Formats: sequence, C-alpha cells, structure tokens
Amino acid sequence: MPQIMKYRKITDKYTTYTVNDEENRITELCTINGDTYISVPDDFILANQSQKIKIVPVTMTDDLKKQIEEKSSHIQLINQRVRGKIRDKYAIEDEIKIIRNKINGVKVDEYAAYHQYVEDCIQEGNLQKAKLL
Repeated sequence: MPQIMKYRKITDKYTTYTVNDEENRITELCTINGDTYISVPDDFILANQSQKIKIVPVTMTDDLKKQIEEKSSHIQLINQRVRGKIRDKYAIEDEIKIIRNKINGVKVDEYAAYHQYVEDCIQEGNLQKAKLL
C-alpha cells in the first residue's frame, strides 16, 4: 500500500522545486490549499530531494481522502473508465429497464447478471484506486 505525502512547491525567479522522481514511480495526486499530495510506493526511498521543499507523511482521514478523490485527475480517470466499461455493455436506458423489471419481479436473472457485472467493474476500479491511495 502506498504512502500519501504532501509538500509545497516552491518557486523562485528561475525554478519551481518539486519532488525529485527520476524513476517515475511517484504519482502526483492533486493540490489542496497549496499542498501537493503525492502517492509514494512503499519500497521507494525519497532520496536526493531539494533542500527547499519539505515532504511530510500524511495521516489519511475520511475527509482528506474524499477531497483527494474529488480533485485527483488520476482518480477521476479511474472513475471515468469504470463508467465507460459499464456503458460499453449497458446503455442508461437498458439499466433503467433492468432495474424497473427487477422492481416488478420480472427478469430477475437479467438483473443479477447486470448487478454482478457492475459490481465487478466497481471492484476493479477500487483496486486501481487502492494502488494510489
């Protein structure tokens, strides 16, 4: 499970100082109130960082997690892909019809297959998010 850390980017006349990630293993999640949140793999060592920035670990609260999920383009992309995968198989009109049939006790097997597919898509997205958060 990755560590979530934060820092403030520092900009002087010539340079913006950010996290040094020569191996491209750190994911910048988002910026909230000037703090840039990053996802760092457990086995990654933050060596050779600029003295100008201070990287600190974050205690993940439900509120912070919600804010990151709302602002992170990576999380939004995962959510978009989950919706797209569901939409590839079921149009919204089809979903409404399947749910209406379920409520009326008709074609319950069709609903079970639909529900399982949607849950599988959501679970796949949650696994991808867990790699970041």
